[in-house]
Amino acid sequence: MHSDQSSNHAKLVIQKLLKQTQESSESDQNKKISTPRARVLCVTSGKGGTGKSVLTYNIGFHFAQKGCQVTILDADMGLGNIHSLSGTSLNYDLVNLIHGQMDLDDVILETDFGFSLISGGKSAELANLTCHDFRKLTDYLEPLKSTNDLILVDTASSFSLQTTAFLHTLNEIIVVVPPDPTAIPATLTIIRSILQSNRSALIGLIVNQVPKKRMAKEVFSEINQICILELNKKLIDYGQVRTDSNIGLSVTQQQPLQLLTPNSRACRDISWTTDRIEWVGRQQSNRLTLPPNL
Repeated sequence: MHSDQSSNHAKLVIQKLLKQTQESSESDQNKKISTPRARVLCVTSGKGGTGKSVLTYNIGFHFAQKGCQVTILDADMGLGNIHSLSGTSLNYDLVNLIHGQMDLDDVILETDFGFSLISGGKSAELANLTCHDFRKLTDYLEPLKSTNDLILVDTASSFSLQTTAFLHTLNEIIVVVPPDPTAIPATLTIIRSILQSNRSALIGLIVNQVPKKRMAKEVFSEINQICILELNKKLIDYGQVRTDSNIGLSVTQQQPLQLLTPNSRACRDISWTTDRIEWVGRQQSNRLTLPPNL
């Protein structure tokens, strides 16, 4: 009974958030404001332990090396770890921004690797944002639209309010999936959730931590076929990142793969994935902008 009440409450909160976003979008269109907007890529997964944050961090570095202005929003609220991966000192995080203790400029961390970072921090308080808190957050992040070429949103691997809100409003989503039996149903669950309120979103897959390319193709094909047949949704294949001991080395040494082992197979895979993301961006450039107030 309590579980049903919690589920219904979450649905009502998300519906309210979506309605506010739609109203804001209509208002923005009526004003005919033409502001440059960053491309925003939401990186998520249906379960923990997929290597999502490591992948996001390396993709951000690859785009920064291409000359793009990149900001990573570590939206794994309360459990953010990209600052640790990049060896960046964490002075302030999103909780300071939401509470009005710091301005946006104060919580943007400049890394040594050419991209900026806004950390989700370690405070348990961030793990359960209210709808009001989320709206405040998106308002505070508004200036990022005009100062970045790419914003990477690294979500939590859970169906928290803030994760669901990002998935239901951003128009480009990449789901990271490992090649284990439990990952496929978890991935399908998160895709179904996205399509409930965000039917037009571009959804793609990266198969991570996979031994061989052939296995990655099989995993993508299985999930894509189910989505086509059952959900009438075709997915984008963003490739795979194969298992590679150099990934662990890059984590311990707090260095992107491209700096540490540029010829490793994982680095080559991430480079191909980055090029693929860039290609999709060119093909869909009229769609891949940040919705007003998100």
